[in-house]
Amino acid sequence: MADATETTPTVSATDSAVDNADDEESKAGSEILLMKQRVEEMEREANKLRELQAAAESAESAEGAGEGGVPMETEEDRSAADARSVFVGNVDYGSTPEEIQQHFQACGTINRVTILCDKFTGHPKGFAYVEFAEPEFIDAALAMDNSLFRGRLIKVTSKRTNIHGFNSRGRGRGGYRGGYRGGYRGGGGYSPYRARGSDLKSTAMLSLNPLRTLAKRAYATVAATKTTSSPTYPFSKAAVLPPASRAPVLEGLKVGKGLMYHLRRTLPAPHKQKLLNTLFAKRHPLRISPGSVLTVKLVHAPASFSGVLVSIRRRGMDTSFVLRNIISRTGVEMQFYVNSPHLKDIKVISRAGGGTPTGRKGAVHVRRAKLFYLRDSPEKMTAISAGVRG
Repeated sequence: MADATETTPTVSATDSAVDNADDEESKAGSEILLMKQRVEEMEREANKLRELQAAAESAESAEGAGEGGVPMETEEDRSAADARSVFVGNVDYGSTPEEIQQHFQACGTINRVTILCDKFTGHPKGFAYVEFAEPEFIDAALAMDNSLFRGRLIKVTSKRTNIHGFNSRGRGRGGYRGGYRGGYRGGGGYSPYRARGSDLKSTAMLSLNPLRTLAKRAYATVAATKTTSSPTYPFSKAAVLPPASRAPVLEGLKVGKGLMYHLRRTLPAPHKQKLLNTLFAKRHPLRISPGSVLTVKLVHAPASFSGVLVSIRRRGMDTSFVLRNIISRTGVEMQFYVNSPHLKDIKVISRAGGGTPTGRKGAVHVRRAKLFYLRDSPEKMTAISAGVRG
């Protein structure tokens, strides 16, 4: 019985090892399945790309055949066509292939007329190519160099063959891309040339427009929230406002009686009212007359201007005066309005006729006509205003 118990094997360790091996195999199998699925997806995507590429190539070839009506030209055909073509420069921008054909029709049979245009703007570049049926017609076409076409002297030279890699930026065969081809090949008419990829560009622009619209709306919403959240700012602190008038408003004034008198009494600032009632009054002892020398101080540049008082226009609140002086040998006249907010102060340097700046004693009236005559005599005006510069 003891021998039987000793020979009984233990299978617990063996079972656990087998289970681990099964788990590893199942994990490896699942990873292989995932990899196979990914490979299949990649193959499907590659097939779709091949189909799209083939469809694009077929559409492109069909488009090229539809535009020209003939299959693609080889290098030999292009070289032969270049040998039968001439370059025409200084062409008027409004020219058409029909007009160019009529200009060169005496040289021989014309196969095609090509006017080059900018591929971005669509505007003509100012030159064209004329392809003849035979190379013998080239000499007759070159003889039309410096001929008059639509009011311009055109330049006619032989066309150079475009060799890729050498003169790709020069005038070559492929230069008409992006332009329009008008012609006489097979009786074809004059039709604009549509550059390849224009549909894609228009589609891209259409797809971008909604994004731009949404961005603008979002920006406008943010700006509106900012403006509504910020406090209002009703006035500028830099503004100088005159004190409000405390004069009572009479009943007659409400219906328009005495309105001008009320405005003359209340609208001007106090210091401007003083200037109007003293210096520019008709009968005040301190009134000034033409011929006086004044200095006007301004808020803006020039900060001050001095000159001889030439004339005064008394118009109530709209009273103005004209000063004249000689600056850098040039006569300068400036008109000032007494009630203007740009005028700060007026200082009397000397009164007309030798009177003192503070009174009318000894003043002599100067005729206004005599002052205007001083415009023709700068030396007299300089002598009058010499005290200002001194």
